[in-house]
Amino acid sequence: MRVKALSFLNSLLGYFTVTAVLSFSLLILAVLYDGSRTLETAVIQNVKANVTQTSKLLNMTVSTYLGQGDLKTVSIFFTEMLDEQVDNGVTYVVIGGNDKRILLSTFTSPREIPAPDTLDQLETSALKRTEIHIRNPLLLPGREEGYLQYGLSTRSLVDAVVKEQRNSLVRSCTVLLVVFAIMFFLGMRISRRLKEITLASQAIVSGDYLHSIQVSGSDELAILSQHFNIMANEINRKISEITELNQQLEDRVARRTSELAHAYKLQEEHLQHLQDTKDQLVYSEKLAGLGSLVAGVAHELNTPLGNALTITTTLSDKIKEAHQAYENGRLKRTDLDRLFSTISEADVLLVNNISRAAELISSFKTIAVDQTSEMRRSFNLRKILLELELTLRLQLKQKKISLEIDVEPDINMDSFPGPLTQIIVNLFNNALIHAFDGREQGMIRLVASTDNDNDGKLIISFQDNGCGISKENILKIFDPFFTTKLGQGGSGLGLHISYNIVHGVLGGSISVQSVIGKGTEFLIKLPLIAPSRS
Repeated sequence: MRVKALSFLNSLLGYFTVTAVLSFSLLILAVLYDGSRTLETAVIQNVKANVTQTSKLLNMTVSTYLGQGDLKTVSIFFTEMLDEQVDNGVTYVVIGGNDKRILLSTFTSPREIPAPDTLDQLETSALKRTEIHIRNPLLLPGREEGYLQYGLSTRSLVDAVVKEQRNSLVRSCTVLLVVFAIMFFLGMRISRRLKEITLASQAIVSGDYLHSIQVSGSDELAILSQHFNIMANEINRKISEITELNQQLEDRVARRTSELAHAYKLQEEHLQHLQDTKDQLVYSEKLAGLGSLVAGVAHELNTPLGNALTITTTLSDKIKEAHQAYENGRLKRTDLDRLFSTISEADVLLVNNISRAAELISSFKTIAVDQTSEMRRSFNLRKILLELELTLRLQLKQKKISLEIDVEPDINMDSFPGPLTQIIVNLFNNALIHAFDGREQGMIRLVASTDNDNDGKLIISFQDNGCGISKENILKIFDPFFTTKLGQGGSGLGLHISYNIVHGVLGGSISVQSVIGKGTEFLIKLPLIAPSRS
């Protein structure tokens, strides 16, 4: 029962009923209070008017007989006229002199005279007591002679006021009950209609979009029900459209997914092909650099090996001549001395030329092995670069370009010498192709040192005094396949490979500065200990 009561109070009908009852209760209480105040005011005014009239009448009556000295007639008059048990009117009269002596009293038995009410007390006591006590001065012709006090019964007025207030309360409660019943009936009707709408909305939430509300009447709730049914039909129609569109979208997504998967597969194949092509180009670039070294070394080896061949051929001819002279018996001591002298000179020349060839082959072997492998090892930078210098200078034999290498002798590294020398070869070849284009002479300078202010990193500066690089091209020189000599000896991969090696393999950085007409400088910063490669 308590749960039902709480459920009712928490419902819209409960709110509506409680609000209506409270509103009408407050209104009826206000009307009752106002009516009671008006009735009490009217009774008080009536009592005041009655007191005024009674006071005048009694004073006139008493003054007429007392003026003649006939107090006995006054006593008989009041005794016959008054009754202490009357419900309305005068109940007793007491006349006193100026010396406070009682001249006349209508009480049948001795009793204390009640204290008179003042004018202020009259407004409150008239409705609280059934009798009020009035004392006025007794006025005789030409003088004031004592006082006249009488009792005035208001029992009938008080009873009438109480009865009227009770009847008003009964009527108000009756009206309140009737209003409550009407409000409850209207609230039940509205609640029932709202409950139908609530159940219909719950059905729609659960997926029953065909659920509709029975519409009756033409009030606002009926219009709301009509609009609700229209909304439900529209929702059902929209859901059907969305379902159909969703199916179409799923089909399109499936087709598109299949197309994208096929395109992705093709893209992977293209990327793999591009990667293979790039690897081949990078390998070709390495081989191209190595090929130029091979050509230079082969050209350089021709001189000592050619000299050695000439010497051995000449020495062989001299030995054959001496042998024939010996067989013919014509060999002289002077001939042997010249032969021995020739053999001694040939020996010196052969040793020098073969040593030169061996030195070139050893240097080339070290550089070739380093450039064709990416093995990590400890090495001295100066030794590596000086061995590289021998092969680089071979490419400058026919050019008026000087090469200067300034490397501190005590720079030891734990890194990858092959990739490092490949960077230097790429920068060197780039300078020969681009920096001195159209120039007959120039200078290339390679400086390497450690920077104590920069965590002891290796600083390599590769400089040339060539034609320089324009501002438009300097931002793109490390991009793959960018070259200004396409088809003229440039592939556009040399500097890109160098950039990747510096940042990836060696764990450093490379930057470039150039001034048109004055030259270019590549600045490489590398750690002495290369980072580990996973």
